[in-house]
Amino acid sequence: MKILIINGTPKEDGVCYSFVTAAEEASTEVSVEFETVRLSSERLKKCLMCDGGWGICFNKHVCIFGKNDGFNELQQKVKEASLIIYITPVYWGEISEELKIFLDRLRRCEATKQWDRREEEVSFHKGTGSILVASAGGGGGGTLSALEQLERAVVQMGGDEWPREQEGIFDRISVNRWNQIYKREALKEAIRSWVAIGRGQQEVPPMNQGVNGA
Repeated sequence: MKILIINGTPKEDGVCYSFVTAAEEASTEVSVEFETVRLSSERLKKCLMCDGGWGICFNKHVCIFGKNDGFNELQQKVKEASLIIYITPVYWGEISEELKIFLDRLRRCEATKQWDRREEEVSFHKGTGSILVASAGGGGGGTLSALEQLERAVVQMGGDEWPREQEGIFDRISVNRWNQIYKREALKEAIRSWVAIGRGQQEVPPMNQGVNGA
């Protein structure tokens, strides 16, 4: 069991960064190995859309430039993760530029595996859990569209729309400056719950059962 925290904010303080810290604290609390990737410190370049938009990423599911800028190493970290926590600030109603660059390239390598007839070619996101966090400043708008953008990328790469125990999108957390305190606790509780389910310490609620069985 390993947690990968993908930090999409270029800042080293502030509301969004506090959720990176919260994820690290919760991972430590439940004694799970974790790693944080700060995308703004990486050397990633945007997708060059080689060969008319589909290079070797379509058939070999790797980026031809991945060895040069560290993308291959990040793709391997995704493969090794059991839970991926995406944390992004919201700019213009969308995810950060750093995170979009990473997801654009990762999606071309991983989502294309669905058309590959080789049984061993399965997206690294298939069977992996995800928690999505979008943090907006100002008036707090744009988090829902950013979360939708994140969810679309994860689902296209084999992530499920609803969780099956530890698989699929486990939670979506919308953050603004007014709700940040209890949303940090919500993120921590989501991590605790995901780990507890994996360890058999928490039961998975039956399908279609809400409050009072509704």
